[in-house]
Amino acid sequence: MHQQEVRNLLDLLNLNGRIDDLTAAAQSASRGQIDEAVYLNPEIAIAALAKFIAGDISAQDLIDWAEVVHSLDTIGVTEEHQDLLLQFIFEISTPELFDEINVETCSRWVGRLQRAIP
Repeated sequence: MHQQEVRNLLDLLNLNGRIDDLTAAAQSASRGQIDEAVYLNPEIAIAALAKFIAGDISAQDLIDWAEVVHSLDTIGVTEEHQDLLLQFIFEISTPELFDEINVETCSRWVGRLQRAIP
């Protein structure tokens, strides 16, 4: 994978731009790739939640972000936090099955993720 493609994946993970643009660039970078190139960790997840809590992104943006992160084979999760991060991504990407995306839900996730960081 080329350096710019890795940068596109990192930009998506870190929500460095508009979700639609980030999604398109990350999907393009991932096309035909099956190996993980970047990794979601609790700190990145907390930063995404903080952007929602601060009002910088909408609930739909957070849902879309989680769906794309979950769907791309080129984005993995850190092994030591795998269960927690996969649950986080699944619940955030499917609020119709779990909790509505709101400040309370996101704050609760921030607490869970912070407790996972040594």
